[in-house]
Amino acid sequence: MKYQNQEKFVERIDAVFLPVRNLEESIKWYQEIFSFDLRWKNERMCGLFIATNCGFHLVETQDFKPITTYTPFNYVVKDVEKTREKLLEKGVVVSQLRTGEPKRFDITDLNGNMISIIQL
Repeated sequence: MKYQNQEKFVERIDAVFLPVRNLEESIKWYQEIFSFDLRWKNERMCGLFIATNCGFHLVETQDFKPITTYTPFNYVVKDVEKTREKLLEKGVVVSQLRTGEPKRFDITDLNGNMISIIQL
């Protein structure tokens, strides 16, 4: 449903913030597993580079609870089967490939957070 006579003023989502138990360990894990470059870091959070205009941030929280009941975002890949095999080789916890479109599976990061990997 499109709202008439209203000006769109939001351009895009700038960043996703994922809660983590330990920032330093999480930075290392995401760099080793996905080769994400560190853009910036402060005492509590960091920004990792995935692609232009795609902010991915890790935030250390004192009352950390992993996101285990849904996936808060998806990583898009060119070949979901190849990516799944590569992650398995690196010891990442992955689900079975899911049926339907898009092709996808879930992973669990070192903090217990669920993330979906999809092929578009």
